[in-house]
Amino acid sequence: MTDTALHDASPHAVSTAMIVHAVPDDFRSRLEARFPAIRFVWVTDDDKDIAALLEQEKPDVVFSIVTATFRGPAHRQAAGFPSVKWVHCGGSGYEHLLPLDLNRVVLTNCVGVLAPFLAETVVAGMLALNSRLIRYHSQQAKRQWSPHSFRPIRGQTLLILGLGAIGQCVARIAKALGMRVLATSRSPDRPHSDVDELHSHDRFRALLPRADVLSLHLRHTADTEGLIDRAVLQALPRTALFINTARGAIVKEPDLVAALQSGHLGGAYLDVFAAEPLSPDSPLWSMEHVLISPHASDNVEDWTQRFAELFADNLDRWMRGTPLMNVVRF
Repeated sequence: MTDTALHDASPHAVSTAMIVHAVPDDFRSRLEARFPAIRFVWVTDDDKDIAALLEQEKPDVVFSIVTATFRGPAHRQAAGFPSVKWVHCGGSGYEHLLPLDLNRVVLTNCVGVLAPFLAETVVAGMLALNSRLIRYHSQQAKRQWSPHSFRPIRGQTLLILGLGAIGQCVARIAKALGMRVLATSRSPDRPHSDVDELHSHDRFRALLPRADVLSLHLRHTADTEGLIDRAVLQALPRTALFINTARGAIVKEPDLVAALQSGHLGGAYLDVFAAEPLSPDSPLWSMEHVLISPHASDNVEDWTQRFAELFADNLDRWMRGTPLMNVVRF
């Protein structure tokens, strides 16, 4: 859970900030210009033991950005160092930093920063599948002229599992397209203007038969791992569309493959997978009704700068004693 939550909101002195990021030039000059009195230490090799560097620098705060190819132990090592009092995570997930004692350190993340852009990709995938554009692209490669009918997206029902920042952005666009929007949330008592029905997450199975499109926006936790299995997929109407831009581990991939191969599902847009990169041997690659992207659904050109901007704003708040944005609470 993230919010602008209560923590020790007294001013904090910051002399050293450690940035664990593969490409410092993305935003180095902006940070150093905005905070000239702070010494920024840059860690660009996340597989290296940084114990000696930490002892030498004793950072007050840590800003960690992980990617698919930059998620080594240095992130956790820096976050857990005794001198560190605040850790800012570039992205919404923070599993790579755990375990972390939140009685000792404040943890914030970048949830919501890229939500509008990821939502664009979700809806683009949905429309490409529904309007048969992905099928036409396959036909184009074969120079095949064969028209197909499709159901208007207006009037169809979208079920969003997880009405967080991304889910809310998806709901907003879907509602503008004339869809009926159902959603699940940990706070079903807080109505949302773009959601026709909001339910507690434990009721999601009862909603499945009503969904023309199922879109996942859940965190990967012990409770959600393998949540989407054969029973869930079979409960969806035949030819329903399935979208996962959340986490691959939420889905039992063999069950999804089977549902697609059998024709029970009408198609899928998949950005995340159980193992990444997706194996060249995966049958998903060759399915004409499956759209695949390489965990890049929110990969806008300036995403690291956007994360750094939130970190900088929070750094200013930290030093002034103002409550931080996006505080994580377990």
